[in-house]
Amino acid sequence: MRLGIIFSLSLCIIFLPVVSGADLRPIKKLRAGLPPFAVAEKIARHNDQVVMSRPADEPQRTPGTPHMTWLADCDARVQATLFYPEPVDAIYSVRNPGNQFSLSAGAIDYGVNELHTPVLLITGNTNNDSIRLYAKGYAHLGTDLRRDLDGLRVSLGDQADIGTGPHAETLLVEKNVDFQVATATKRYEQRIESGRVVVIGAVIDLNNQYGFGINRLIIININGETTPERLRAMHHLVRLDKHLLGMVGRKHWDEETKDDKTAAPQSKPASKKTIKKDSARKK
Repeated sequence: MRLGIIFSLSLCIIFLPVVSGADLRPIKKLRAGLPPFAVAEKIARHNDQVVMSRPADEPQRTPGTPHMTWLADCDARVQATLFYPEPVDAIYSVRNPGNQFSLSAGAIDYGVNELHTPVLLITGNTNNDSIRLYAKGYAHLGTDLRRDLDGLRVSLGDQADIGTGPHAETLLVEKNVDFQVATATKRYEQRIESGRVVVIGAVIDLNNQYGFGINRLIIININGETTPERLRAMHHLVRLDKHLLGMVGRKHWDEETKDDKTAAPQSKPASKKTIKKDSARKK
């Protein structure tokens, strides 16, 4: 009997290295939160309050032209109320993992070409789950989500080039925004040249990476222009005061990220047409 026990223990010890090589990734537990019946109640009760608070003689809203088409990541913390006072009827929203143009091209076309929105705002955000999933690996995810995240390979490159500096993730967010803006400016080139649409790229700073406060919107790209000084001089921002202009443009973390493999994207020089238009408006 004792010999059998000793033999069994020996086998366990022999095969222990094999077992320890297994995937020990922790299993996600259900997040603490409201149960489904409580969420359903909130939906019904809030809608009832909205309906009951509307004056009986208030005319029905007629569809108009939204102020912008907004392409954003699907992070629930990112809401239009962070940067627009009354988003209802004013913002046509399109969202997907990693705020990728290619995943929602048709929906964005509808906003720009059919609804004639004068601004296409493309935002990434810091503390980004989609970017983090792409960076750390996502082979364990479902087929459809893997396919969506595969699109980030086009804008961000191979996972081996991500870097490890303290702001590496934020640099990836900026790089992704720049790529999506470049895709949009190429697609809507004629509308941009005629002044019918402006493509603005920005980062919503959820964890104060830029040092201007949590949830600050940082404009880093307009129609492909990424140089902070040129951005601040563009006529599209003419109504911003000195305080707000000071927060336009990406931050350079040269010393802090000198060991990073990811570099800030090169700025695209302003076209002659853009320079002429800006100078003419200033005169």
